[in-house]
Amino acid sequence: MKLTQEERRRVYLAQRAAHQAMLDRLHDAPPRPGAPAPAARRWVARMLAIVTLIGGGLLAFSVLDFHPPTSIEALLPRL
Repeated sequence: MKLTQEERRRVYLAQRAAHQAMLDRLHDAPPRPGAPAPAARRWVARMLAIVTLIGGGLLAFSVLDFHPPTSIEALLPRL
């Protein structure tokens, strides 16, 4: 069944209105009691990422056999 151009336009506008109404409800929803503020959540997420990276590095350092170079010449490429 093929829709006419006017019917397609009405369907599009109805979908757009429903989408906007859903976004408005999400935006206007009151925060849950005890839920952290958005800025606090970002801060916690960043700190969690930093702690995870540092912890992973320390774990890798302790598990893997790491031999730091004894001098700067050991880091330079040999020509």
